[in-house]
Amino acid sequence: MEIRAAKQDDAAEICLVLRRSITELCVADHNNDPQILDPWLVNKTPENLRAWVARAGQTYRIAVIDDQIAGVVAVSATEGVLLNYVSPDFQYCGVSKALMAVLEDWLKERGQVVCHLTSTATARQFYKTLGYLPDGEPVMRRSGMLTFPMKKLL
Repeated sequence: MEIRAAKQDDAAEICLVLRRSITELCVADHNNDPQILDPWLVNKTPENLRAWVARAGQTYRIAVIDDQIAGVVAVSATEGVLLNYVSPDFQYCGVSKALMAVLEDWLKERGQVVCHLTSTATARQFYKTLGYLPDGEPVMRRSGMLTFPMKKLL
């Protein structure tokens, strides 16, 4: 597995990973309900991904296995983890764990001592195994999906 900075040229493939991960791996969160799923997917476009990757003050990293993007994460120095998705083709291969370690190191290099994130129900146990703890009450999004604020001391 190679982990590297995402480039704007990766946007279309990253978008595919995000959309497949949400639709195939996060069914417990959206239950295939279009009222929850559609708002979650609407901004996952190649155009948006190109713009997000170019933003200052944050980093997007991808894991590549066999010349395919296996996972993608993003973190902001001020907002914490922005996203963390793995391709269904590479689930349970250590992709997200490796990417999260890279993000946590990136935050430490910038003097951050806490990493914040908002987890889905699907990912909450994964984050707990990485040492993340609840950071407030669960939040019901307008779409009807329940999310969980979490944090970890770095």
